[in-house]
Amino acid sequence: MSGGGWQAGWSETGGAPRVPFEGLRRHALALLGGSILVVLIALLPDLTPKQTDPPPFDLLHGRIVDVLPASEDPSAPDVTVELIGGPDAGKRIDAFLQGPAGQIAIPDYHVGDEVVVQVSRGGDQAFIAVSDRYRIPALGLLAGLFALGVAVVGGWRGVRSVIALVLSLAVVLKIVVPLLLAGWPPVPVAVGAATCVTIVTFLLTEGARRSTLAAVLGTFIALALTAVLAATFNGVAQFTPFQAEGDLAFLDKRFGGTLDFGGLLLAAVIFGALGVLDDVTVTQAATVHELREADPDADRWRLFARAMNVGRSHIAATVNTLVLAYVGASLPLLVLFAAGRQDPLLTASGEAVAVEIAKALVGSIGIVAAVPLTTAIGVVLTGRVPLLGEEGRIRRAPGWD
Repeated sequence: MSGGGWQAGWSETGGAPRVPFEGLRRHALALLGGSILVVLIALLPDLTPKQTDPPPFDLLHGRIVDVLPASEDPSAPDVTVELIGGPDAGKRIDAFLQGPAGQIAIPDYHVGDEVVVQVSRGGDQAFIAVSDRYRIPALGLLAGLFALGVAVVGGWRGVRSVIALVLSLAVVLKIVVPLLLAGWPPVPVAVGAATCVTIVTFLLTEGARRSTLAAVLGTFIALALTAVLAATFNGVAQFTPFQAEGDLAFLDKRFGGTLDFGGLLLAAVIFGALGVLDDVTVTQAATVHELREADPDADRWRLFARAMNVGRSHIAATVNTLVLAYVGASLPLLVLFAAGRQDPLLTASGEAVAVEIAKALVGSIGIVAAVPLTTAIGVVLTGRVPLLGEEGRIRRAPGWD
């Protein structure tokens, strides 16, 4: 097995089997560099602006230690909870039971269940309620299985991709979100952060090579196009600042109208498209490289045409994936509208649906543009490919080699 695999198996001379960590030396620099970047970002000071007013509620981690007897008094609490972690660890408080996100149906809680406790402030007294289950252990187990699967199948390059994923999340949570809360313009922040993340993650997963540069340039140009299209059609469609996102009304009240919600939603479109663009551009750049290796004598136009044959198939599958992702996110809303038996065109014209349609189409346009852009850049950057001279003779192009 070659490339990013574990390189396990018997040696060519029939000796002892190769150990799984034989390829570690080749990947050590990327693994070390990526890990250091993750640690440095994690150690950054909190960039979130300080708020003069206390938050309207606090979320605490607790464990139910007692279920109180049922009472006809609506002001009587339902359970006793012991707080876990934080300055009040070990403290026991009485709390009411609530359904997740305000649902009427209350989960079947038992003694010993770890829960999320919400302490809401209002007037002189605080309202304490068990708002949901504590699911971090289950999510951590799932994340561990995901990382293990990627590492086993992808080998050391799989490990590098997991580090790149952690790095991307760290950048968003430690840098992008605090800067947005501080009032920085969302679109430039999103484009800048997305470009930096793309460069670093591509270097971590693909290494420093011509195809990596082609993928980075293709991603950046397509991302810029996506941002321009999103801003343009946001104005053409005349969406409201909140774009049917009810949760943003809370943020507007919380920050006194200082956040650019239109820009915030445009930034969301940019990051949403980035994940798919990365896949498209890396694949196209790698396709150009492999086709060049398979046929070094192919001229650049033939190389471009062959790579585009692969890219067209990729476009069909990826655009469908992106649109279905937005449909999946909006499916409950679509079912709700369909139950009302209204005109589909009038339903689609409503902001809640039209916003999702615009997101899917803008992201799809960026993906479609990324394929020829990355292919052309990859062809230009390939070394040792023949160019057609003025007299029709084949001559070698000076490459990067």
